[in-house]
Amino acid sequence: MMLWLDSRTHLLDDLLYDSLFFVSGLLLGVGRVQFVARMACKKLVESLLHANLRMNFGPVLGRLLVSPQFHRLRHATACITPSAWAMNCALRAAWVGYNCAALFPVWGLLFRSARWDEAYPATGVRDQWQGRSHGRGFWARQWLGLKRLARS
Repeated sequence: MMLWLDSRTHLLDDLLYDSLFFVSGLLLGVGRVQFVARMACKKLVESLLHANLRMNFGPVLGRLLVSPQFHRLRHATACITPSAWAMNCALRAAWVGYNCAALFPVWGLLFRSARWDEAYPATGVRDQWQGRSHGRGFWARQWLGLKRLARS
C-alpha cells in the first residue's frame, strides 16, 4: 500500500470509468468547473485510500465513506509469506471478496461484504507471488493489460 498505488490502473479502465463519471455529471447538471473539482476530489480520495495509514473514519463516517483502513482489508494478503498464502486456503477465504468499494461502502453494506476489522494485515498483489508478471513500467503494464483483455 502506498499513496500512488491507484495510479497503476490501466488507461482503458480510467477512460471508461471517467467517461461514466463525466456522463453522470452531465445528467446531474454538473458544470465544467464543478466537474474538474469533482474529479480532483475523487483522485485525492483514491490516493488517500492507498496510503499506508492506520486511519479509519469511525463508526458513523466510516459507514458513509471508505477509509484507508477499510480499503486496506481489500488488498490484504492475510499473511506475510507467499508460501503461507499459497498453502493456507482458510487465510485466503477470510479476506478475499471484502471491501471492494472505492468511495462509498454502500454495496458492501447491502450485500454484507463490508468488514470494519481493526486488523492491519500485510498487503500485496497475490498473483505476482505465483510468478505472474504485471510488466516493468507504465507502458509494459498497459500492453499486458490489452493482451490479457484480448485473450479473455
